Amino acid sequence: MPAKGPLALVAALLLAAAAALGSGAVTLPGSSPSAGVAGQEVSYTAWDEDEYPEYYRVVGAAVVDDEVQPGEIRYEGLDGLGRTGRVAANVTLEMAREGSERNREDMSWIHPSGWGHNEQVDIVMPDGDTYHGALFNRSHLLAKSLGGDEVPENMVTGTRTQNVGDNHGQDGGMAYTEGIARDWLWDHRDGTVYYCATPVYEGNELVPRSVIVDVRSSDGEIDQRVEVFNAVAGFEIDYATGEFWEV
Repeated sequence: MPAKGPLALVAALLLAAAAALGSGAVTLPGSSPSAGVAGQEVSYTAWDEDEYPEYYRVVGAAVVDDEVQPGEIRYEGLDGLGRTGRVAANVTLEMAREGSERNREDMSWIHPSGWGHNEQVDIVMPDGDTYHGALFNRSHLLAKSLGGDEVPENMVTGTRTQNVGDNHGQDGGMAYTEGIARDWLWDHRDGTVYYCATPVYEGNELVPRSVIVDVRSSDGEIDQRVEVFNAVAGFEIDYATGEFWEV
């Protein structure tokens, strides 16, 4: 005869919980991942001009959470607000060679979320030199020189300094991880580089605060998670709209 009473009820509950845990069927309330971030929470930090004059910081080791085959690029696409999601690729030397050698396609038709308030400005660089040009670029998540395409799914509204750093050596901002990936591929021609760029948005803002780049070579020599700051010295940005003003 089946047992009855409080002890039986407790036992039944324990058995049900054990069965659910064993099947992986338990989902905690409120444990949904960030939008467009394939199951992982990412966050940004405020840019410090004195500490990070090249507009990036190395956070730690790369987080590789997406299986991408050599030569494959995976574009997450646009969300309901038209914001670009992550781009993941397993970059080969052939991709880098072809991307570097081909002509850049016309991008004037691409309007990433938050685009439309661009102007020519003067940006004072850390060495005192002044860059004169557009404050915002159509910034690739996966660089053309790594095989990235000129498509909306690969572009964000990024400051000039987010794109290339101080504009001289063009090895800061997004150009930092792009450069180390390219250089490694040329030195290890049979290897591949996992490269994943994730724009980080605050709430419903249209312009990303940062881009998190995970880059790992197939031999582990490169293994970095890097935060690239979407900021610019001397200007304040309204990330909800893309408008900006001098400060």
